[in-house]
Amino acid sequence: MKEKELKALSLSVLTWPILIEMLLQFIMGTIDTLMVSKIGDNAVSAVGVSNQVFQTILTLFAAINAGATILTARAWGSNSREHAQKVVLFGLKVNLIIGVALSLLFFFGSSTLLGIMGAPSGVRSYANDYLTIIGSCTLITVLQTFISATIRSIGNTKGPMQIAIGMNVLHLFLNYILIFGELGFPAMGIHGAAISTCISRGLAMAASIILLLRGFPKLSLHMVWSGKAEGLWKEIMRIGLPVSVTAVSWGYSQIVLISVLSAMGEQSLAAYTYLSTVQQLPWLIASSIGTALQIRVAQFYGAGLIKDMFKSLNAALKPGLILVFVVSLGLLLSSSVLMSWFTQDTKIIHLAYPAFVLCVIWQPVRVIGFCASGALNAIGDAKIVAILSIIGMWVFTAGGSYVLGILLGYGLVGVFIAMLCDELLRSGYYLFRWKVRSRREAAAN
Repeated sequence: MKEKELKALSLSVLTWPILIEMLLQFIMGTIDTLMVSKIGDNAVSAVGVSNQVFQTILTLFAAINAGATILTARAWGSNSREHAQKVVLFGLKVNLIIGVALSLLFFFGSSTLLGIMGAPSGVRSYANDYLTIIGSCTLITVLQTFISATIRSIGNTKGPMQIAIGMNVLHLFLNYILIFGELGFPAMGIHGAAISTCISRGLAMAASIILLLRGFPKLSLHMVWSGKAEGLWKEIMRIGLPVSVTAVSWGYSQIVLISVLSAMGEQSLAAYTYLSTVQQLPWLIASSIGTALQIRVAQFYGAGLIKDMFKSLNAALKPGLILVFVVSLGLLLSSSVLMSWFTQDTKIIHLAYPAFVLCVIWQPVRVIGFCASGALNAIGDAKIVAILSIIGMWVFTAGGSYVLGILLGYGLVGVFIAMLCDELLRSGYYLFRWKVRSRREAAAN
């Protein structure tokens, strides 16, 4: 690997565009929530519940996307451009097929999905309209997600960042004119928010395709359908299936979690929705560092730079832990002001405060989880990550939330205690596993 390529894979170079992209999405998402909150608390809860359903269904793509992007990064690191293109073509084909199927599922079955989640009656009418619209555009969303991840996997993190800037600015502008009826448009409320989301994602997908073709100039639409897998399915599933199982498990455990929160009442659900919006800030910092680390580890693995690969985790954790702790503490100190931006219901604000305290511990621990699990996945150790994740999600997050939140009456605080226990268990083991692999490789060499 050339010196220029090594510099391009430094954590700082990879991380800052991802972080800016995610920060922008967070800011825009918060403003988006503020706009929807003008319709009412139930409308915000409807968007939160709908997005949870949507994200859960999208976990079906986790196997192909995770496996394909890691293999693309490895091939790119080993300078095998032709193999990288084959992986990308295969990933595009699978995303196209499943994307069409899921778009139809949401168009015809959104109401049924919301019923399964047990969404409160005051929320369901809003959620059904919103989920039907954004769900019908699932094909656009999955293609945009896969293509952006592919572009990042070859080391280009700036391009997706620039596209995200344009997408989010357009989304907010369309929100303004469609939700509230400005510039001659009718006031469409939550329908306007959904339409705005679909239009902005569609244009972002088009821009991402152009960027993908710059990285893979020989790629064409004809090749997507005519290309042969040639053993790629098995190779991708070996990496991606454990990741997919983890993602699917997380998604459905979140459905159970939302059901638990719904059983606590509309105010608890609203408090969780607002709190989750605010707490996306430390989460996205951890996620951006973890994503950059996975790209670096996968490319180093492909290039055979094993010693440098194992040093990467500590290099990512030190700044990540400090930054996320400081941000989480800042959110706690300003929690009353932040919550008042979304709602004037004092009970909702008071319900959220103890959870803000727990997040000062929970969020830094998540940095370890994001970084260590991503690094393990990149070197093919995804199976153990999946097993431990499933145990933690269901026994601690889902089961613990029900026991602590409802049976013992701790409410929203009980939910966050359960999630903290889950994160501590998994993150601790991931670190141990990484050290074991590092020592094993050192002994072998």
